[in-house]
Amino acid sequence: MMLRDAIDVPRSVHDDDFVMRIHEGVPAAERTLQDYVVTEKIAEAFDEGLTLVNSALTRGNAKGAFIHGSFGAGKSHYMAVMHLLLTGNPGARALQGLQPVVSAHADVLSRKYLAVDYHLIGAASFESALFQGYLNTVKEKHPEASAPVLNQSDLLFRDAQQLRSQMGDELFFSKFAADVDPVFGTMSGGVLTAAELDAAAAGTATETDRQAVASALVETYFASYTSTSAWLPIDQGLRVMTDHAKGLGYDGLVLFLDELVLWLANHLRDSAFIANEASKVAKLVETGSGQMSIPMISFVARQRALKEFLGGGNVGAEQVALEDAFGWWEERFDKITLAAADLPQIVNKRLLTPTSEAGKNALASAVARVRANPTDWKHLLTDSAGSGAVDFEKVYPFSPALVDAMVALSAIMQRERTALKIMSELLSRGRDELTVGDVIPVGDLFDVVVLGDAKPLTEDMVKVFDAAASFYRGKMRPYLLDKHQLTDSEARALDRNHAFRREDRLAKTLLVAAIAPGATSLKDLTASKLAALNFGSVVSMFGGNVSGQVVTLATEWQGKFSEITVGSTSDPVISLQLTGVDFDAILAHVTQEDSHPNRRKLIRDTLVTEISASATGSYAGEYSLDHVWRGQKRAVDVVFGNVRDTSAMPVETVKASDGQWKLIVDYPFDDENKPPSDDAARIYDLKREGVVTDTVVWVPHFLTTQRMDDVGKLVQLEYLLTGDRFDQYSANLPVADREPARRLLTSQRDSLRSQLAALLRQAYGVDSSANDENLGTKLTGTNFITLAEGFTPTQPSAATLRDAVVGVLGSALTSRFPRHPEIERGTEEVRRSELNAVLDLVRRATDAGGRLDGVDRATGTKVRRVVTAYGVGTLRETTYALGAQDFVLFDEFTRTAGTGDVTVGALRGVLAPRGITTDAMDLLVLAWAKITDREWFRAGSRTPEPGIGALTPDMMLREPVLPSEEEWETALRRAKALFGVGADEYHLSTAAVTRVSEALASKARSALSTTSDAAAELAAHREALGIDEAAPRWQAVTRGRDLVALLAASDAPVVRIEALAQFDLPDEPEAVARSIAAAGDVAAALRGANWGLINRLATLGGERASRALATLRGVAMQAEFHAPLKPALESAAHEAVESLAADPDEIERRRRDEDERRKREEEARREREKAERIAAEQRAERDAEFARQQASLEAQRREQQARDADIAARQAELDRIQLLIDAEKQARLTEKSQTVSKVVDVQEIGQQIADELSKPVEGKTLRVSWRWE
Repeated sequence: MMLRDAIDVPRSVHDDDFVMRIHEGVPAAERTLQDYVVTEKIAEAFDEGLTLVNSALTRGNAKGAFIHGSFGAGKSHYMAVMHLLLTGNPGARALQGLQPVVSAHADVLSRKYLAVDYHLIGAASFESALFQGYLNTVKEKHPEASAPVLNQSDLLFRDAQQLRSQMGDELFFSKFAADVDPVFGTMSGGVLTAAELDAAAAGTATETDRQAVASALVETYFASYTSTSAWLPIDQGLRVMTDHAKGLGYDGLVLFLDELVLWLANHLRDSAFIANEASKVAKLVETGSGQMSIPMISFVARQRALKEFLGGGNVGAEQVALEDAFGWWEERFDKITLAAADLPQIVNKRLLTPTSEAGKNALASAVARVRANPTDWKHLLTDSAGSGAVDFEKVYPFSPALVDAMVALSAIMQRERTALKIMSELLSRGRDELTVGDVIPVGDLFDVVVLGDAKPLTEDMVKVFDAAASFYRGKMRPYLLDKHQLTDSEARALDRNHAFRREDRLAKTLLVAAIAPGATSLKDLTASKLAALNFGSVVSMFGGNVSGQVVTLATEWQGKFSEITVGSTSDPVISLQLTGVDFDAILAHVTQEDSHPNRRKLIRDTLVTEISASATGSYAGEYSLDHVWRGQKRAVDVVFGNVRDTSAMPVETVKASDGQWKLIVDYPFDDENKPPSDDAARIYDLKREGVVTDTVVWVPHFLTTQRMDDVGKLVQLEYLLTGDRFDQYSANLPVADREPARRLLTSQRDSLRSQLAALLRQAYGVDSSANDENLGTKLTGTNFITLAEGFTPTQPSAATLRDAVVGVLGSALTSRFPRHPEIERGTEEVRRSELNAVLDLVRRATDAGGRLDGVDRATGTKVRRVVTAYGVGTLRETTYALGAQDFVLFDEFTRTAGTGDVTVGALRGVLAPRGITTDAMDLLVLAWAKITDREWFRAGSRTPEPGIGALTPDMMLREPVLPSEEEWETALRRAKALFGVGADEYHLSTAAVTRVSEALASKARSALSTTSDAAAELAAHREALGIDEAAPRWQAVTRGRDLVALLAASDAPVVRIEALAQFDLPDEPEAVARSIAAAGDVAAALRGANWGLINRLATLGGERASRALATLRGVAMQAEFHAPLKPALESAAHEAVESLAADPDEIERRRRDEDERRKREEEARREREKAERIAAEQRAERDAEFARQQASLEAQRREQQARDADIAARQAELDRIQLLIDAEKQARLTEKSQTVSKVVDVQEIGQQIADELSKPVEGKTLRVSWRWE
């Protein structure tokens, strides 16, 4: 059903439709009341208004109230109805919904009021509007009554009439000259007449004629009047008005001021005007009780708070003064609010009432369909009034969210753009295309409000509207037309549901939100909210993922326009910021950066990030990519380049390194516009030429020119926003605009980055769901081609570029190593710590006989996937079992080893075809070695069992050499009894033998000295103790000593075990064990015993000494295990002392001996002291004599040194003289003096000199001199 068949949709809307002006509404009372809807809130507002009137009547003073509400809330309508109520209109008092209020205020309504309506638009001043309006009302309602004097010219005319009556007409009018200045009007014949004066005095003449008459009077009779057109002061005029109204029989004067706020808004830039007029408005409520004849009540319509008009344009004291003035208003005027919540009910009655039952049912079904979408329903209910389902039903096909946005827009528009009128226009525009199921989208508001002919209230908002219109007409609309391949005229003729119009609506919604960001419905405009606000068309266009598709469109816009930003969440906030910045002019500075090399670099860098590759540093354009396949980490070489270009991509570059795969990535464009099929053809040609290598080539589809232009723009932005370049290129911008511009450009860059990543996913065949309109030339078939043998890649199903690469490389490795174990969580690397944990279980299980119970949950979780995948035992709950039957590779390894030794390299050879890592190989080899109890050798020598990572190919695993089972059991039993070793060993194995042997060696070495000392001390006192070789103690001590020495000297584990098993020990070796353990204590006890006393026991007579000696020897005969020796030694010494004390002769003898000993010691001390004293005296004498001798020698030495120095000086002087004598003598012998007179003689002498020089002699000097005589 068409919407026009369900409700009354107007064919056209006129300027005055839905615009109520109070001065027009009161005369047309019937129509005013017919259209009026009284809601519960509106009734409360009338109650507040009548209460205010009652307060003024009771107190006899002036009262005022602001009627507050948005455009379309019905302020003018309210005042018109209040006017009718107070003036006794029966229809107004009979309004449905208002009866309780009328009844409650019967006393107030019984009074007589003079109601004056004011429409202030166009008034020159507040008092001119106020007083002239009163005069007009009185003239209309009481034409018979005289008008009050509210203008100073009225006083002039009154005085003139009085003077005229005194002078008479002839004399009075004779004074006026015929040549009156025509500026003040024309008078009959140029002379003031009685008729003209009477008309001016009565107020029936025009204002111009009144001015002319007044001027003539001032020039003639009343020169003292300085002003002829000024109104009375406001407070004086108000008193005149109330006096006059009282004289007419009224109980109160009620003023209804409409458009006061709009009137002030027209003078926003004139702060002096606003301040002056604001002070006049204050007079409406400033006059106190007793100053007016009757109460005066003022109702002032106000859409916006008065302080909002300041706008910050004034400074200093001016601003403070204005704020104070408006603040004074707020404090003294009451406020009656017409709630926006009433708008749905009003809209429903005035615009949306169904015209039939069928229409009503159709509308209800449409609302139910919207409600079935919870997300959109929630967003469509978003408004400042907190609307619910009932409100939605009342305003459908509008939504509460649209109404909220519309009210916000109309609040900044001129009066003609009321909410009801805008809604009516939206209905009218869609009259021929809207169906009952269409929810009118918020985006449609843009055409009606912004692109229409109405203007905003303030100059600031005019700039915002102009910026929005400029952005749409100059940028967004041309972009959309180009995108959808349409002309402007074609777009205007499109169906409502065409893709262009739908996308156009979304963009316009952003613009509406930018104009009115304070609207509740337009705050935090997420993708899902943007779609919901344009419900219906968006869903039908995109199908399922509405918000995702909106994000895609918004991201494209952001890439084109710096003014648009898109958040980073899954349902991002999308916004548009209107600025005056010319972003294209900034980017023009970096146009040269957009080049093919820079585009390739940008795409390469993006791909490197997307596939998580890293630069190798070895060669520009070469990278490495790590990925995990079946638990093992693999490295892949990555190269970017134009595959078809043999110079840029030679065959050697195409080939992979041994043992490592290579990925070659081509670019989604070609400098020479060659198609991608040429790149693919190059690889196929290489295959035909026999090139086989582990290389995978990734050839993308090519992007369109438009998308590559986006890449170029991103190149420019990346360059511009790096370092301080933006500051350099934005120097011409105002400082305040620079940072916002940087933020917007940064946001656009980030958006283009995201777009590029998405485009590359599409170009490289990952995102096949995207629209192909981004692709220019497509590659037929898969985007992956390989030169590897036995592998044919297929197009992977992946969400990201990295997933695609990993998928293809994983398929390649699976093809190459099909027998590699599949492991749980194969994309997670199996680390060495996991393998070591498994190895630890292997060792513990084999040592325990092949089964290990009590494996804790944490360990089980850690090792389970490795145990299962590689078949290294069986793990069930908390039990781990390992044997030949639990080890998957047991048979293969055993066959390789045969019956002899086997190397690690040979066993690794079994695993090589599986492609297993070296660490995993080590685990398997070590596990098999444990199961088969192999011994480890390297370079012919035994080596400890290595760990994972320490195995080398040359290591040998040999069959074990072990003691017999009988010897093992005997040795293990003795080790436990003698040394406490091997308690946890149960099974014969190389490891067990090694562990027990090493423990025995450690114990033996630590007991080696103590057992030897104990035996030696015991041997030293055998006679005193009466011990023979057959004594148990001697046997235990010597056997313990010999066993410890034997074990310590053994050089091999098996030899040590066999030595222990074969050693001569009693069946019960506890006595030997105790002897070894207590050897240190026994040796100390023997060394510390008082053998002087113990030895006297044998010579002392008496039964006590004999009994003590016998007791000691009895203990000494027994092993330490049975009879500790130390207490017996201490007891024997004590008994010796006691025996000695019991013999008196012995005591006297011991006293005499002691006295003699002390006497000898004293004499020896005295002799020693005497000898020391004599020696000290002799030493002192020797030292003194030596000192005297040393001093004498030192004096003699110094005298000799002086004599030697004198002799040396004399000798030196003699040597010098001798040298001089010798030199003179030599000179005389060698010098020749010859007188010549001819040149030939000179030549001869020269020859002689030359001959002499040819025979140089060391130390010889040739000197030649001559003189002329």
